[in-house]
Amino acid sequence: MRLALAALPFIVAAGGALAQQQPPTVPELLTAEAKAALACESGGDPAIIREQCRLRDRLSGRLAQAGYCWGRKGQSDEKEWHACQPDSIFEDDIEAVQR
Repeated sequence: MRLALAALPFIVAAGGALAQQQPPTVPELLTAEAKAALACESGGDPAIIREQCRLRDRLSGRLAQAGYCWGRKGQSDEKEWHACQPDSIFEDDIEAVQR
């Protein structure tokens, strides 16, 4: 019993460290999204491609939540992620679902 009580602070400390894990930074999200997008667009195993495309989509959503947009109005090529501005293309997810 004493051993269990003595170990309790270590167990609680380890659990607290996991709970305080920091979310990825925008540069980390951008790097991960670019890698997933590249893998999604490449050839190879269809299961891996599907997984990478899903990952790219999730990372894109997280970037949008962080205030980043993909492309600007009137732009057709060379789109890239950037901090959203008035001329940015905003994806309205709610409107897209209701179509």
